[in-house]
Amino acid sequence: MRAYLAIAVGDPGTRIPPAVLAAARLAIGDAVPVPAELWRREEWISSGHRVALLAWSNEPAGGALPEPLLETGDRALGYAGYLGDRKRDEDLLLTADDPDAVVDTLGGVFSVFRADPGGFTALTSITRACPVYHAEAGGLRFAGTRAILVHLAARAAETGLVRSEPDYDVLGLQCMVRHGFYVSDGTPFRGVSAVPNAGGFTARTGGPARVTARPLPEPGPVPRSRRAARRAIEPLAEALLAACEPFRGYDRPVRLALSGGRDSRLIAAALYARDIPFLGATHGFADHPDVVLSKRVADLLGAEWTCDYTVPDENAAITVPHPVLRCLDVVRMCEGMNSGYEDVHTFAPYDPEPRSSGSGGERLRGGFLTDTADLSPAGVEKRLKTIFAAQDHLMTPAARERARPDHERWLERSRTEGLDVLDKLHMFYRTGRWLAGSHTAVLMKWAYHHPFLDARVVREALALPVEWRLTEEPVHLLIRRLAPQLADVPFDARRWRFESDGPRSRWERAAWRARAPLPATGVTFGFNWRRKYGAEFAAAAREHILDGPSQLWEIVDRSAVEPMLHEVPPRRPSQAWNLLSLSILLSNRWREPSPDLPPVTIPVG
Repeated sequence: MRAYLAIAVGDPGTRIPPAVLAAARLAIGDAVPVPAELWRREEWISSGHRVALLAWSNEPAGGALPEPLLETGDRALGYAGYLGDRKRDEDLLLTADDPDAVVDTLGGVFSVFRADPGGFTALTSITRACPVYHAEAGGLRFAGTRAILVHLAARAAETGLVRSEPDYDVLGLQCMVRHGFYVSDGTPFRGVSAVPNAGGFTARTGGPARVTARPLPEPGPVPRSRRAARRAIEPLAEALLAACEPFRGYDRPVRLALSGGRDSRLIAAALYARDIPFLGATHGFADHPDVVLSKRVADLLGAEWTCDYTVPDENAAITVPHPVLRCLDVVRMCEGMNSGYEDVHTFAPYDPEPRSSGSGGERLRGGFLTDTADLSPAGVEKRLKTIFAAQDHLMTPAARERARPDHERWLERSRTEGLDVLDKLHMFYRTGRWLAGSHTAVLMKWAYHHPFLDARVVREALALPVEWRLTEEPVHLLIRRLAPQLADVPFDARRWRFESDGPRSRWERAAWRARAPLPATGVTFGFNWRRKYGAEFAAAAREHILDGPSQLWEIVDRSAVEPMLHEVPPRRPSQAWNLLSLSILLSNRWREPSPDLPPVTIPVG
């Protein structure tokens, strides 16, 4: 992965203090859990020390991966993630008079930083899976790929200290208790915010800093015929195929995380259509439909397939790391903006193996609409309350009040934008905040590309009406267009939405029957140890939460939380994970070496 920090003075008669640069160089150790000896560091600092762009990379030099910093004349460029056409897009971003004017013509999954002696611009793509965080402090402006990096550099500008303690926005963490990710542009660190989707933060010396947002695509009408539907998905198909092209820069097959679901299957179809070799990789219990169906998909496409699975029995149990150790790893990797409940990769030496998955496919299917049963105006209002006010009974009055403005703002938008708010909310916060943490983690270890997060793919998806995307017909048509042999392979849980009540015509009945979902069998179907943990795990988590820092009880009511933590099996396992993660964040234990704690055993049956 590549990490960036841009700094600019507000007053052109001043310069960046040496303590701030020293703090930034030190803060990378807190910001990213990569051993210091593995970083390659590059810096661009303007004459007069008024603007700086600092870069770190743990990627090997050369090959398909870019250098951390690119320069031409008096400009410097860096970007996190990857560009759709690396050489062309790098030149365009370096030479354009205004990078903001060209960034939405690019493919890839990225954030961009460009600096010159007059200041810098930091830009997000439409998904902001590669985020940008910004702050202002001590007459300086900051933007970076890691919120902690921005915060600790800004703290140095405030305090003059090279190493400062984090200053947490404690009540802002209320959304982490509810969901385990942010449903706003806030961060755990006071004064640090995320740049919006398709947004920018511009800091020019001698003028005010600006946060901007570029317009999003306007959706077209719902197609009125099968022929019109096939025409409508063609631009999306072409964008998806183009999003696979960067894989050609590697000398190994793509390792695709393949399941029995819709999204990874569509990525497999696109790789097949582009004649890009891939290995289908899955994991799970041997009797799980994901294992059965992923192999069927790989076989039909002539791809290699591998599975890391176990053969279960009625008395099976699994051993997992101590919950505190798991949460420590996730807090470090995701900067306290994801819960320890999530499966987030931890550090390992960088391996330039191209990898991919179906992450981000919800954009093609309607985001939060896909699991909202009631799509009436009242149903949308109810879902918004769930998003912004879930678990209110656990919250302190101050925490409930902190959530209210965001809830009211989106409630007002729903009255004019209707169903579209649930799609946008998903893109802004589920993809742009929750997924950003795990995306950063995989970029730290592999050459990971996410075609569904490609800026071109997302723009073409948003050009299709959300009501039609919700039917899942566009995804079905894409699979039929790219790999027809997959069109009638069933799923493990439910049918396509557009045919859930039966075939649309009698001549489609045979294909409809062939797509009957694979029945759930075996003792392990649906088993998720993170939600079904036993007494040993619950006790370990409960001890560390209840003995946690006092700031936690500014967010949640201890008298409501304590009984919940004694429930085995838990009724609200997510909240237990979320609280444990917050306890570790607020205690600053993530800045210390991990303790030696024993693993715990969880029964499968």
